[in-house]
Amino acid sequence: MQFEFPDSRTTVKFDEELFYRNSFNKFPESKGVDFITDGKDLIAFIEVKNCRGYEGDNRWRIAPNNQKRSTTHVSYEVNQRNSLDIEVAQKVAMTLAALCGAHSFGDRKDSLGKLGQMAAALSEDKFSQTMKKKLTILVLEGDFGTHTRPKTAIMSELQRNIMAKMQWLDCKVSVVDSATYSEKVFKINI
Repeated sequence: MQFEFPDSRTTVKFDEELFYRNSFNKFPESKGVDFITDGKDLIAFIEVKNCRGYEGDNRWRIAPNNQKRSTTHVSYEVNQRNSLDIEVAQKVAMTLAALCGAHSFGDRKDSLGKLGQMAAALSEDKFSQTMKKKLTILVLEGDFGTHTRPKTAIMSELQRNIMAKMQWLDCKVSVVDSATYSEKVFKINI
């Protein structure tokens, strides 16, 4: 999957940023969303899970609150992993912590690249303006639907559970796939 973002937005692939690789990644169990995109009206935290061809190994992850972690047979160890509702909420929290960490470098944050620019937006109070929307998006690719439960119902349940875990942040949550996403924030090329 390839993602395209409007030129009017500052977008970073979080784990490729120097600050993440050289500093934040040294924090034990650090993690972050795949993309952060910031524009005049919106900042979005985007996590991508492309499970096409690996749906069987990932079915337990779509059940909220680790309900199926110990009852599903998969080809890898899952004891240290979480269902997607928990993982996405943790990744957004850790991403915001990284932005705060980058912001703490003050005048030196210019050397942090695009992540430094986003941290600068925090210092200008752009992030907390009520006019700027905050959005968390989980892009979930894969055939998770069943005869008794369509994929849209699974995505809606995940969305409700992520929202419940993210009540600490004034943001909207959206769980989408390549067939249901809105091109306002990004475009997917498969």
